[in-house]
Amino acid sequence: MIYSRANLMVASVASKDRYDRGLNGVRFEPDGATVAGNGKMLMAVGPADEKKVRWPDTAGEQMEPGRDGLVLPVDLVERVLKNMVKDKRYTLQHVAMSRVPDPARVGFTSLDAKGDTVTSAALPKSDSFPDWRGVVRELRGEGDGLRVCLNRKDLIDLLKALESACPDKGDVSPVFLEFVEEGRGVIARCVNSETGQHAVGALNSYKLKEGQWLERDGWEKTLFAIVRKKKRVPPRKRRRRMHEGGK
Repeated sequence: MIYSRANLMVASVASKDRYDRGLNGVRFEPDGATVAGNGKMLMAVGPADEKKVRWPDTAGEQMEPGRDGLVLPVDLVERVLKNMVKDKRYTLQHVAMSRVPDPARVGFTSLDAKGDTVTSAALPKSDSFPDWRGVVRELRGEGDGLRVCLNRKDLIDLLKALESACPDKGDVSPVFLEFVEEGRGVIARCVNSETGQHAVGALNSYKLKEGQWLERDGWEKTLFAIVRKKKRVPPRKRRRRMHEGGK
């Protein structure tokens, strides 16, 4: 199975604490999606389009994560990312999950600019991964809610500036977001715990034309599908028939 650089980048939000079991890893789903998180946030990237990748047959035997998926160590994914060359050619922005001589290990093979292969491998983690789909569905709920499209770079710059003005104190760094009516933008507020000063940021929404809202692809539709639990219907009580003249 083929994975893009974007698939591997989920490792950046994985827990770095080895005692976090499955969260200290990257989940490779049977459908080709990848997921990682640290208990406070998670990130998932849908399957790569293998039809667009011209992967050479000589680059080793590919394998799939299987119907139960796999959780692989974060450091393996980080090594694979380092092995990928900084080349904009589409194929070189992908890696293949591949078989290695040790059948217990899972490998990832990348290509360099000359077409030579580099493979890194590791044992899968035996720890299970949380029900991340259930977490996403519960958090989102039903309905569309208030939708806002922001310039990602501007949002990052604003959050970095707020972090500089209100430094993180022992992993305590709340930011209060207020979504302006009609999705016109976002107000971000936080406080400097030492000086007591408040910092306020404002970010206008992207000026989208009609029909430019990012619609869900097939993978997202399955992710956000509402799974309704069937209500348990109690069995009907049998009615006792009273015989004529009897009790």
